[in-house]
Amino acid sequence: MMKRNNTQSANLTLGGITLGFLVSYPFYLQGSFIGGLISSGCSAGMIGGLADWFAVTALFRRPLGIRPSKVVRTEIIPQNRERIFSALADMVQNELLSQDLLKRKLSGWDFSGLLIRVFQEREVQETVSLMLVNFAEDILDHQEPEEIRRQIKGLLRENIGGLNLPQTLAEVVELSVERGDVDKALAVICQVITEFVEQPEVSAALEDMIEAALTRYEENNTTRKMVGMFLPSPSVLAQGLQEKAKTVLQDGTAAQWIKDALLRLVLELKTNTSLQERFNLIILEGMDKALETTEVKQAIRTLTGTSMDKVPNHWQEALEKIAQNSPLRSQINEGIKGMLEKQIRSHHNAIGRIVREGLDPLTDDKLVALIEDKAGNDLQMIRINGSVVGALAGMTIYLLGMVFK
Repeated sequence: MMKRNNTQSANLTLGGITLGFLVSYPFYLQGSFIGGLISSGCSAGMIGGLADWFAVTALFRRPLGIRPSKVVRTEIIPQNRERIFSALADMVQNELLSQDLLKRKLSGWDFSGLLIRVFQEREVQETVSLMLVNFAEDILDHQEPEEIRRQIKGLLRENIGGLNLPQTLAEVVELSVERGDVDKALAVICQVITEFVEQPEVSAALEDMIEAALTRYEENNTTRKMVGMFLPSPSVLAQGLQEKAKTVLQDGTAAQWIKDALLRLVLELKTNTSLQERFNLIILEGMDKALETTEVKQAIRTLTGTSMDKVPNHWQEALEKIAQNSPLRSQINEGIKGMLEKQIRSHHNAIGRIVREGLDPLTDDKLVALIEDKAGNDLQMIRINGSVVGALAGMTIYLLGMVFK
């Protein structure tokens, strides 16, 4: 359906009223009642239409070449470019993608299901299996199998400090990073997540979320509705978010974030005494419960055995059991949500910064063209309304003048 050209309608309305004034004015001078009524209406409509033409044009450029001043404001949008950008960035950060909204959306996501789907991919399984084999060999290089069995069987609590698990884990992670195992695993995982992000279901979910946020933002607020008119459609915004996520995943940014986080964790495990104590306590509590299961006992025997070929198979079996373990999946979901909520609190300001970075390339001319494309046709209705309302007001005043004359 073709969109109606209100600019042409506004020009025709103003032209018609001006023509009506020129034709009827001589009859008004001759004392004709009809001529005076039409002349008064057309003159008031012409003045109203011209005033509104000036006002609408002044939003974007200089009508009649008049420069901006304290008395007459012209080029209002270009002159307030920075304020508009700041308002849009603030709106996206604190209204459309507020911390509370993001946390509510996170609460409904099944992260464990996503991770299971990712790790069920053949390439991911092959890469992680190789990393687990190297990981297990590194652990055995730091702890003799007999010593591990002896400590696990009865002296775990007394020897948790002697195991020096934080230091061991830090060294193992460092070796995995140096050997490139972590890079390979992250590359494959990012590729799988990229494919997931490209799915139409993700785009539809993002579009629904943005549309709902825009509706809440504009609700019962005329000013916000005007600001919302300048924004792209929810589908365009959703596509932009998808492209941004794909870029971060494909250019190595996401992998580098995770790798940097691992290296920071390594440093903390080596130097932070309180973290080491908390880590030992978590391991102790977890192993106390885990050692009571036959599956873990069998896994320990496999780990301390001579054949590392069984590690991938046991890893895949564990993945299948995790998929069927609802309580464990709930714990994984809560853990990931807690981590993401912490990142949201720490880096939420980056949303506004990203919006500003996206808006900064818009020059004054591009900004004017964008807003005119989105709202210019609707703004022309102001000119039409000014001419029509002005004409009605002029005719009413003329009639009242004749009645009370």
